[in-house]
Parts: sequence; structure tokens; C-alpha cells
Amino acid sequence: MSVGKGIPVVFLHGGLGLSHEYFRPFIDPLADSARLICYDQLGQGKSDRPTSYDELSFERLSSDCDALTRALGIEKFVLVGHSYGGFVALDFALRFPHRLAGLVLSCTAPDIASFVQRNPLGGTPAQQAALGQLLLAPASSDEDLRKKWTEVAPLYYNNANPPAGVIADVDQRTIYSAGAFNRGNQLLASYNLVSRLPSINVPTAVHYGAGDIWRFGDDEKLAKNIPGATLKYFANSGHWPFQEEPAEFIRYMRSFTGSLPG
Repeated sequence: MSVGKGIPVVFLHGGLGLSHEYFRPFIDPLADSARLICYDQLGQGKSDRPTSYDELSFERLSSDCDALTRALGIEKFVLVGHSYGGFVALDFALRFPHRLAGLVLSCTAPDIASFVQRNPLGGTPAQQAALGQLLLAPASSDEDLRKKWTEVAPLYYNNANPPAGVIADVDQRTIYSAGAFNRGNQLLASYNLVSRLPSINVPTAVHYGAGDIWRFGDDEKLAKNIPGATLKYFANSGHWPFQEEPAEFIRYMRSFTGSLPG
């Protein structure tokens, strides 16, 4: 998907195993001042499914982003990485810093040691139990991932209270990938970029929802270690500020992109 005109802004979805659909239509108003590019990463959504999900690596996912933007004729762009997409965005920033006009890290972390759940977790006992099943056991099929994800999804919103209709709407537009989800969890075993954060030298904006299910240990670790990075909390959001506070998120993005050197 590519809409709008202006500074190119590329969105990397999380999961892994989800698709870019959860960004839309919430980010679409930004298209009046930017060219928005969303795509499904390898093995997910409408993108090709690999013969083996072992092909998925941070290097491959970053290289795919580099290749796609070059194919679109884009030299420099703002990269927005949400959740697991933020892990990929950080990897990209370290491999291809010359490609970035700016970096936005949304509800994400530089290492797995930062993964600390909100306490109290909230939601229902059934949702809490389903979350344990989702995180501790591989998804057996795309439908198994869909079923487990939609059951736990409310926990990812502020006060476990998603906006009306959002989960059902996004679910019916999402193409799930159990293979990518399982591989994504495997890749986290060695994921730790903390020591390399000070080498990131592009304008960076870090943000979280104050009610995010993932407290990320020291929430300020990214902002403290990336030179010049800014930090914002969306007071009424969980893991999806662009869904829960869309108007404020659009203002935030416009302010960041507008502050970048021409």
C-alpha cells in the first residue's frame, strides 16, 4: 500500500505473524502531508510464503525493506517500527543508517530482558490464560494463531478496553501466519541491541502507551541510549496508540516529520 504525497514514511508491522492491516485506517489522515508505505513482511499477510521460515531473519527482513524502498524509487525515508516491527526497524537503522531521514520506535524494545508484563494484567482469567498459551506454545496453524490472538487482543489495549469494533474489524482484514509467528519467537532468543544503540545517529522518536501490556522493563532504555532521541507516552493508550488515540498520534507524527531537515 502506498498513499499520499510528501516525505516517505514506511510502517513495519509487528507480530510476527500479523500483517499491516492493523495500521489502517488509523494512520491514513497522515497521507495529506506524507507518502505512506505499508507492506506485509516476508511470510505474512499477502506477501510470499517461503519454502522454509528459517529464511526469516532480522538481516533478511531489513534487506527486504531496503530493496522494496529502492524499487519504489525512494532514497531516504522515515521508518516506523511498531512492536516486533520495532525490532526490525532497529536492525535496519544499524545496517542501513544512510537510508533513514528519521526513525520512529513505537511500543518496542531493544532486548528481551525488557519484556515485563503490566501488573495487574487486567482482563478476564480466560484472557490471561490464553495469553500464556499464546506466548509459551507454538501456533499449530494460521487458524490456531487467529483464535488465540483474537482472544488475548483486548489485553493489549489500555485498561483491557479496546475501542468498539476495532478487534473484529482488524481481524477480518488480517491474514495470519503461524509460521512467521513461531519463527519470530525463535529469533528473540538472541535479540539484544542495547550496546549498539549509541551508534544510531538519525533523528529518533520513541513512544509508548502508558497502559501498554508490555512495560518493557526500563521504558526509557531506547530514548536514553539513542543520541538525541525523544520520548513520549500516550496517556490513554495501550499497545496501539495509533488506534486508541489516532488524532494525537497523527499530530505527533506530523510534528516529528515536520521537524526533520529538508
